[in-house]
Amino acid sequence: MRKLALILAAFALAIVPSAFLSQAQAVSRYDVTLHVSKTDVALGTPVVFSGKVSPTAKGSLVSIQYLFSDQESTRWVTIAHATVQADGTYARSVPPRASNWSYRVFKPAGAGRSSGASPQVVIRAYSWTHVVGSLLERYGWQYTNQYGPQTVAGTPVAEYWSTTASAHGESRWSTHQSCKRLRVDVGLDDRSDAGADAQFRIHFDGDLVYSLRVKKGTKVSVDLPIPRADTSSIKFSAEARNKNVPVYVNASNPRVYCALPVLED
Repeated sequence: MRKLALILAAFALAIVPSAFLSQAQAVSRYDVTLHVSKTDVALGTPVVFSGKVSPTAKGSLVSIQYLFSDQESTRWVTIAHATVQADGTYARSVPPRASNWSYRVFKPAGAGRSSGASPQVVIRAYSWTHVVGSLLERYGWQYTNQYGPQTVAGTPVAEYWSTTASAHGESRWSTHQSCKRLRVDVGLDDRSDAGADAQFRIHFDGDLVYSLRVKKGTKVSVDLPIPRADTSSIKFSAEARNKNVPVYVNASNPRVYCALPVLED
């Protein structure tokens, strides 16, 4: 019985230091807060990363990082550093990378304390992307720059989506819920007959959001907001209003304002 009591006492003494050690480790970790001045910006626009490190670590550096992921691994990559001030605050202006990424601020271990990291923040950096010839996934058949420049209302256009003489066709492009604006100029190729007209439509996913009757000799500039989080694709379609009259619908310079996923080397 005495032997059992000694064993239990020794076991209790063994786990008490461990408990105190775990508690000490938790207390000694750096706490890091993070505030960003904007979460949606035009590509190249600086964003201010600011926050506070507790306890104060005057003169030390914190790392501004984004979460990179590929087929091989997921890891935090440092893009800039900021210096911790006497009151524990830090601030640094940094242009976010193209596309959308999760960012954090990381304080390395030091002065007997373990490392700490801020909560993550998603920042989207937008730029205009031409739909024709872009890396956007495309579905459906269409003519895109296949026969050289076309002429709409007397003006040559080089970047376009167009139809056959029956004005029939449709194409869909994936937007990956990353785009928030669409611009395109719509008209008829001057090869169309004098009395030709057609109907041009734009869909966001399955919803018809724009319909235009197109006549020869005119060109209409379309500018539509895209509900980013709710839209996975855009679709162009067209049809002749009189199938006996040759008509070629042309949607020139179609472009979207997106923070599209990008491929890294």
